[in-house]
Amino acid sequence: MNTRNVTQLASRNGLDILEETIKINESGVDFRVAHANDYNGDKWILRLPRRRESMRHAIQEKKALEIIQHHVNFQVPDWSIFSDEIIAYKQLKGVPAATIDVEQQGYIWSFDETNVPVKFHQSLGKAIAELHALPKREFENIGVEMVGATELRASMKQRMERVKEQYDVNPILWERWQAWLAEDSFWPTHVGVKHGDLHPGHILIDQNNLVTGFIDWTEVGIADVSVDFMSHHLLFGDEGLKKVLDAYDNAGGRTWPRMAEHIVELLTTSGITVAEYAQVSGLKDMQEIAAQMLASE
Repeated sequence: MNTRNVTQLASRNGLDILEETIKINESGVDFRVAHANDYNGDKWILRLPRRRESMRHAIQEKKALEIIQHHVNFQVPDWSIFSDEIIAYKQLKGVPAATIDVEQQGYIWSFDETNVPVKFHQSLGKAIAELHALPKREFENIGVEMVGATELRASMKQRMERVKEQYDVNPILWERWQAWLAEDSFWPTHVGVKHGDLHPGHILIDQNNLVTGFIDWTEVGIADVSVDFMSHHLLFGDEGLKKVLDAYDNAGGRTWPRMAEHIVELLTTSGITVAEYAQVSGLKDMQEIAAQMLASE
């Protein structure tokens, strides 16, 4: 898709943008993202689905965003244009904590990732605590994922067994999963509203490295809120996880003694998530990545 295609697609949906301002980001698996200015100088974000399946959660995501924006102090997208072929909203304040370099297959950071600013950890923990405390009842009838606290382990067990039917799972990894499932103390006794895909590319920050908003809410739902810390642990290790969890706890986030350990174990199931996405999308390269992840310890 080129800039002319994007201009025409936007125009069909009631948005007139300047073609020369369009910058297309190809890093997303489900969506291309285009940045563009309209004739009034307003900046827009255009999410362009790569395939039909990319829009499978779009209606639920839109309804969730309409609820969230009435409750939180951080920014979330306000979809003013929504159709089968485009989602568009005015650009939020701030910049992503990092963007994905498609060629290098890595992040380009907005701060020194080897010396993460204290304000980033603190404001991120506070924003996540605010998200997880949202009233769950308002999300019950909009079609998002709903998993109760007593269902968390059964749901995870089912996902494990399903993936084992389709892939070779490393025996050591499988035994680790079973030990985790069997130990009560690892698991939360509550659920909450989760973003579901909270990595640096979806976290907006200001010039002082304070978190100002979250974007790309495709996986929003009611479930184990621990998933929103997985990327942070993957990128910043045990020390980074402790810092953001301390900030989360100080902001009123609900924790339990083995929460950090549970997040570490949850991260080992990333191969399941990739396998599930591979099945939905039909992407062969995702199937290969899932197979590699599940074959490892």
